[in-house]
Amino acid sequence: MAHILLSIVTWNSADVIEACLAACLAQTYPDFAVWVVDNGSGDATCARVAVVAAADSRVQLHRLERNTGFCGGHNYSLNHSTSDAVLLVNPDVEMDPDYLSQAVAALQAHPAIGTVCGLLLQSRGANPRIDSAGLVRQAGGRYALRYHGRLLHELTLTTEEVDGADGALPLYRRAFVDDLRVEGYFFDERFFAHKEDWDISWRGQLYGWRTLFEPRCRALHPREFRPADLRRRLRLHAAIKADAVKNQWLLLLKNPPAGQLVRLWLRALPRQLGILFYCLLLERPSLRAYRYVWRNRASIWASRALIQRRAAQSAALAP
Repeated sequence: MAHILLSIVTWNSADVIEACLAACLAQTYPDFAVWVVDNGSGDATCARVAVVAAADSRVQLHRLERNTGFCGGHNYSLNHSTSDAVLLVNPDVEMDPDYLSQAVAALQAHPAIGTVCGLLLQSRGANPRIDSAGLVRQAGGRYALRYHGRLLHELTLTTEEVDGADGALPLYRRAFVDDLRVEGYFFDERFFAHKEDWDISWRGQLYGWRTLFEPRCRALHPREFRPADLRRRLRLHAAIKADAVKNQWLLLLKNPPAGQLVRLWLRALPRQLGILFYCLLLERPSLRAYRYVWRNRASIWASRALIQRRAAQSAALAP
């Protein structure tokens, strides 16, 4: 039986972490451990996790000295563990009890699948709206939450391959994690948080891995971060908004193969120019994203070279 690590990265997550841990510990799958990697929370997160850990040896609390973001926190788990697979769990997620068992069964049944993602719902009602059913790739180097906002009863969902997995609750095969490492790291920590799941989905596709959506895996996820909602965006911290701008440039610079680079950039350019004008007029603190990309252009291009070299190897081996 495969041993699974559940990795939860927290930062001031006291309001939701106990419900998340309760759902994790209620899983029917028998062989798992839960690591909570805390990014220097200033609230009661660590105290509440410590109480749960004292009562259940499956839970471990790992405190980091500084806030390393979603990417750094999960990289800590991935770099310090040897489990057969890793389930990333957002602290605001509550899984159904059979989520892990269904996801592991799907992963083991399909050797070419690197990631299994489930159905995330916005509420527990009789006819909830869907938060995500995986990711769908769009033009211009973007991904979107599949079926986001649709009522569950409107759709007939089936087990099928999708373009990528939402970062809120993906199950990753360990071989997939190790294959996607660039300079030793699975997640590119320059992303910090947001769109890193787009990056992993794109790189996984480049390397020939596939993602499976399994609708029998269900969980609650009342998502808060939606940068396309301008009213909500105005209330976000400036660093989060700057990261959203920066991370799209990281995606566009690292991942498109040489043969697709010009065509993809032509599709991406109108939107990127619109974002630049928006930042100049209404969101000047986000201009730091462009400075960051320029100052780090050499390391970004070095990452691109490694990614494209590995992608070319995968393409050469494809039937």
